[in-house]
Amino acid sequence: MPEASGTQPCPYCKARMIEAIATLPSVRPAGDRISARFATRSIAGCKPCVRKQLLIETLRSSVEGWGSLGSAAANPVLILYGLARAGFVRNEPERVTRMLEAAGVAEAPVKPVRIAYALAAALIRADGRVDYGEIDIASSIGKQVFADFNDADFLATVAANNDLPSPDDLAHVLNGIVDHKTKNAVYRFLVAIAAADNQVVAEERTMLKSVAENLGLEHAGSGVDRSV
Repeated sequence: MPEASGTQPCPYCKARMIEAIATLPSVRPAGDRISARFATRSIAGCKPCVRKQLLIETLRSSVEGWGSLGSAAANPVLILYGLARAGFVRNEPERVTRMLEAAGVAEAPVKPVRIAYALAAALIRADGRVDYGEIDIASSIGKQVFADFNDADFLATVAANNDLPSPDDLAHVLNGIVDHKTKNAVYRFLVAIAAADNQVVAEERTMLKSVAENLGLEHAGSGVDRSV
């Protein structure tokens, strides 16, 4: 058996431990067909699976990353970067440990509120910036859902979660680690945050559906409309 970097199984193969994290930038056409929409995805897993996911995402970019002037200009560079990055996946025990600690699953017992911090923080930072209004809303809702919700701990997670995968990827990591009741509570917390302004935009619905699917909550994922 290869040396393991993490204390949790790879969310893709389940056969090895999480040992690497790779962040991959991508570009998609924006709605105006002129500019581009940039995003990053952080993939956590064993080295072979991280390498495979990097290649899959790069292939996806080669198919979907066109259609506007901005994306057409940036996509060739990002495709080359993705191919090169797949060749340099290595063990990163310290980064993996930071990610698992931020996700609240580095040590037993796993506390649902810590997972809520991590997923809410990843959701808030998903667009590449921190909206303090969203933080206030998440804190207010969190105190209603979790008796042990702590503002200071939540803010620390938001500030330190640069190593966290995106919300749906983090949900993939957490699936199989926590029980169904915890998954459901955390998912409802995320839905409440998204619906706090009395509307859930298409991007939020897509993200929530992906989170639900990656958490193994099939009914929740197919019923985002009913959830909000």
